[in-house]
Amino acid sequence: MENTLPMATSVDEIVERELHQYWLAPGERLIIGCPPAHGYVGLLLDGKLSLSYEAARETPAVTGKTRWPLPAPDVLEADWTDDPTIAYWIIARSAEQTAVRIADHLAGGRGEARLTLSDRRLALVYPARMLEGEDPAQPFRTFDEMPSSVVRSVGAVYLGRSFPARPVLQFVFADGSVVFQRDMLAVTKAARADSRR
Repeated sequence: MENTLPMATSVDEIVERELHQYWLAPGERLIIGCPPAHGYVGLLLDGKLSLSYEAARETPAVTGKTRWPLPAPDVLEADWTDDPTIAYWIIARSAEQTAVRIADHLAGGRGEARLTLSDRRLALVYPARMLEGEDPAQPFRTFDEMPSSVVRSVGAVYLGRSFPARPVLQFVFADGSVVFQRDMLAVTKAARADSRR
């Protein structure tokens, strides 16, 4: 996770450049490309919290080990952004919803799965060099690709009880499920995504 604004800006520029260069198909427009977010996933599924959430489905095998401490055991929904070990918060009614499919990659991907939206598709994008048995000459691998119409909106919100509240990207899906991702540049990225839609 980026700890300073200049570092977050630099990572954002790299993500944008690499996705344009290596991931987008001819004529496809990038709406938003999220950076890697190193931290745990909190899943609120039909009112029941799993923290840290473990992927329920098989996801790509990522090299390396988790590098961050466990989150506090008694984190409340309103407080998750105050725990720096939590990178994502997912809200869904059922395990079949879009946000839960995404949560599996975010939890199983050890912070390497990147939520990426274009005018054509929503996908989880991994750097190939971080996947076991992949050809490092291929920059990215794409998983769980869905039509972009599954995304109702991308926005920025401020969450948490700390002052100042933390900026967070909010993906709301057509089925009503939601993914929140901690991101220092959430407001800038949400405005840019809105201008590209």
